[in-house]
Amino acid sequence: MKNKIIYIFISIITIVILASGIKYLFITRINIDDITIEINSNYDFNSKKGKLRNKDIELTNNSNVNLNKLGDYEVTFESHEKYAINSKKKVKVHVVDDEKPIITLKGENEIIINYKEEYKENGYTATDNYDGDITDKVTIQNNIDNTKLGKYEIIYKVIDNSNNETTIKRNVIVKDIEKPIIKLNRNINSYVILNKNINLNDFTANDNYDGDITDKVTVEGTVNTKKIGLYKILYKVKDSSGNETILETIVNVQKKNTKGIPVMMYHWFYDDTKGEDVSKKPNNHNYISKTNFEKQIKYLVDNNYYFATWEELSDYIDKKIDLPEKSIILTDDDGRVSFYEIAYPITLKYKVPITSFVITNKEPWKKYMNKDYLLMESHTDSLHVRSCTKSKWDGKAMCETYKSIYNDLVTSKNKLNNNTTVFAYPFGHYSDDLIKALKDSGFKMAFTINSGKVKKGANKYKLPRVRVSKGTTLNQFINSIK
Repeated sequence: MKNKIIYIFISIITIVILASGIKYLFITRINIDDITIEINSNYDFNSKKGKLRNKDIELTNNSNVNLNKLGDYEVTFESHEKYAINSKKKVKVHVVDDEKPIITLKGENEIIINYKEEYKENGYTATDNYDGDITDKVTIQNNIDNTKLGKYEIIYKVIDNSNNETTIKRNVIVKDIEKPIIKLNRNINSYVILNKNINLNDFTANDNYDGDITDKVTVEGTVNTKKIGLYKILYKVKDSSGNETILETIVNVQKKNTKGIPVMMYHWFYDDTKGEDVSKKPNNHNYISKTNFEKQIKYLVDNNYYFATWEELSDYIDKKIDLPEKSIILTDDDGRVSFYEIAYPITLKYKVPITSFVITNKEPWKKYMNKDYLLMESHTDSLHVRSCTKSKWDGKAMCETYKSIYNDLVTSKNKLNNNTTVFAYPFGHYSDDLIKALKDSGFKMAFTINSGKVKKGANKYKLPRVRVSKGTTLNQFINSIK
């Protein structure tokens, strides 16, 4: 009995070994599991191999998988070996979207904004490998408090149609980056009459974050009011965030003016340094060369002339104040391109203020609004035309009605942002209607082309000027302002 059991056991083992051998030698094997493929990628189903006697064999497949479309597919792989028992296997293929969308921020990833400054989003885009542009699906979490200094995060999040989620952040730092403001109760470049007193501590200082910091201002320099000259005074203040303001001022100590204030009248300019010739141009006497103009400005600066403001001139006329002996105001009529391109760069270089009386229906002046050391005042909007035949003066305004003149002045003021209060008569021509229209529309002073200096008590609507012409030498210029 025992021998019979052993025989049966050996027989079974033999059969198993023979079967395995037959399978190994003659049956192909396809060991391919389920396949997962990322959408829009490349996949070579023909690269899959089967096995026979531990050697790779070629397989065919019936793939109809669309790699550009999400879904579940089935592919049958089959071997075709001679002298073998061939196999066939169905494999599940899953085309999936596992890739996260991409959020791209416009601008910097870290932005600094000033205290109380409104944060302005620079923008962003979101794209997905399958859904395409999904910018409209981005959500933003913004917890910025611009009234509190600190670092904040803006969180951008987007989820595509396959629930792949992307989150990125932008840092926003609320910081006090604004310098405090020192305000003098006088002009930055001011004056004091010889032997009179000046209060150098007549100022305030305010900061956007700290508020009133007047008590933190330091003053450097002194003024000897008993000695004629220029004195530099520095005002310094620093806020709690380390923003510092240094205000440099000049105090001009001079004798009192007793001869009147020269208001200089220029017109057009030419660049003689480049060989420009205006000798054959009409009214060429109105042209000033670049070289001569710079000589005149340099003389004024080198000799400590004080450039009075229009408000100061008005108060001087009204006998409310005295002005320094060497006081002057510079003006230009018409606002031509040559003034802005040749003369203005020179006054800017020397930090000298000049007023441009502009014809506001012309174009050149518009590019120069709000420039340093350049004021804009009115020379009418459309009345600077010689067209009147009913008067001894041919300026257009001489033939216009009061209403027409008034409307023109208002138009000119509006174009100049309603800030203008000083006027220059076109061609120096004026009438009672024009003067009335000036007063009614808010102008405080008006200049003729009559020669002379502005004296105390003068008629504010018939003020004279000192003309500078093409042939004016430096000595003639100096004599005209003494």
